[in-house]
Amino acid sequence: MTIRKANRRDFLKLSAATALAATATNGCAPTSRILTKRRKAQPAEVRVTHAAVVGERFPYRVPLRFGTGVITDIEQVTTHIHLESPASGKRAEGIGQILLSELWAFPSKVVERSLREKAMRHVVEQAVSWLAAEKPAGHPFEIGWVLKKQTVELCREATKRLALAEPMPLLAGLVCISPFDAAIHDAYGKLMGRPSYDCYGSDLSPDLSAFLGPRYGNRYVSQYLRPAYAPRVPIWHLVGGLDKLRESQVSREDPRDRIPVSLEKWIERDGVYCIKVKLTGYDIDADVARMRAVYQVVAAAWERRGGRRFFLSADSNEQTENVAVCVAFLEKLRRDHPAAFEALLYLEQPTSRNLLVDEAVADFEDLDLAYELGWSGVALKTCKGHTATLLMIAKTAEAQKVYSVQDLTNPAYAYIHSVGLAARTSPLMGVEANARQFIPAANAEVAKRFPRLFTLRNGEVETHEITPVGLGC
Repeated sequence: MTIRKANRRDFLKLSAATALAATATNGCAPTSRILTKRRKAQPAEVRVTHAAVVGERFPYRVPLRFGTGVITDIEQVTTHIHLESPASGKRAEGIGQILLSELWAFPSKVVERSLREKAMRHVVEQAVSWLAAEKPAGHPFEIGWVLKKQTVELCREATKRLALAEPMPLLAGLVCISPFDAAIHDAYGKLMGRPSYDCYGSDLSPDLSAFLGPRYGNRYVSQYLRPAYAPRVPIWHLVGGLDKLRESQVSREDPRDRIPVSLEKWIERDGVYCIKVKLTGYDIDADVARMRAVYQVVAAAWERRGGRRFFLSADSNEQTENVAVCVAFLEKLRRDHPAAFEALLYLEQPTSRNLLVDEAVADFEDLDLAYELGWSGVALKTCKGHTATLLMIAKTAEAQKVYSVQDLTNPAYAYIHSVGLAARTSPLMGVEANARQFIPAANAEVAKRFPRLFTLRNGEVETHEITPVGLGC
């Protein structure tokens, strides 16, 4: 796939030349100068020479309801980054991808959805402009670090340019720049002729003190990674608020495309045993009933398959008013349905403080505060940036906390990057991957090239098809 395919509806297509012209008036601060002019090129240093992006809109096969709304269609952006080694003259191209999910990254009661979507597109456009103009150089961690800092300015500029009623949150900006960050890491591994995860040691990478402070001197991200991809990765299956649990609930209005609709059929086909349940967060009785219903369906389905241990997680997307409501939900679940309670592996950010923090962590200071407040761990997503995610893994490991790897309904290349991250790290029970449920059409082209990676067997995927250079695509 290239950005020049004639059949692409590329609402964001920008060449480096047009991006350079746009930068002259966009007001973005040249924060990459600390890299681009810092020293004579080193063997491990690379420079961005070209950046481009293409967008395509996909309808959801079935609606996805979670705490902040319902998604029926979404914009996907695919980025291409060219890197060059000033020392050797070698070049490589990397690819990145993400969905611009404004309902997750930019929830708002005062800014309408279309304007939030426009703001995220604007940040993507300006990120292309900034990369093309600045041509930042260094190791991918250094480039990603500066790009993340620039995102603050990009969000501020979008807020002002579109006269938003409230500031665009950093989390939304991070989603917008995450495919560029991934493409830089991907291209770097390709340029070096090895997996990108093998480029994070002392031979190529700066130590962590440059990003996380002096206590991380002589420590490298490679120390917190697996030496190779885990051969199999468990997949977390998502049960949205509108999802059918039993086959008897499926109606004529549901899709008839040979893909399961009910949770029963998903378990029958894919053998999923890690189930993430979306909850309201505020209706305790309804949430407890939903957890009980999901548990009963999963337990019965696995009894028919011969039995095995399965796991549940719960996510209300910050919709729980306070800790007391969260505790009341857990106490009622344990009292009324103890088996469902025992199957619950973790809660994901129900409120401002509980088990695994997710949306609240957009920066390292957020992570430090979360651990200070007593959070048990962090939910990591590649949509927050590959650089930041790997650095957070180091901080989380040092804090002796746990982490999970989740997605943003990542399809195609974004899915491969997310599964690859889970396979080279040590998260709680694999990785969430729900594009196969909601937007399988976005997977179709890439899945043909990686059939075993996109096909679940006994609730897991095999990783041997991940290519041995870059991020695996």
